[in-house]
Amino acid sequence: MLRGLKTFLVTTLATLLVSLGTAGAQAQNTTHGCACIHNNTKATISYRYKWGEQQWQSFKLQPSYQNWVCWKYADAAKSSPALSFQLDVDMTKGNAWTTFNLPRMQSTAATCQATPKAAHYDISYRPNTNNQFIQVTHR
Repeated sequence: MLRGLKTFLVTTLATLLVSLGTAGAQAQNTTHGCACIHNNTKATISYRYKWGEQQWQSFKLQPSYQNWVCWKYADAAKSSPALSFQLDVDMTKGNAWTTFNLPRMQSTAATCQATPKAAHYDISYRPNTNNQFIQVTHR
């Protein structure tokens, strides 16, 4: 009985140490700072973003699609410039560019699949606006 318990404890400890080593290796392999947006509307949406003082980059995202916003780290400091993210919240023919805060998280690749769940954001219709305005919320 004692021998079986000892074997169980050694196996459990070895598994725990391997798990911790894998988690540490993944943290060391982070190459990007990312956020992922999900279009939960029934329309194509317009958004734009820029890093620091760079030029705005404009995009459209189809309904039920997702896209990543990532900065590739240049060095071991693993930092990125400030991200400015804007969404055209007016779903009519007008424009209403609105700024939203999208905190990023470290990721192992520039994909939504590699981006931690805490950095995923939903774009959806703002309540009580007859689907004329949209918003960004944390997933």
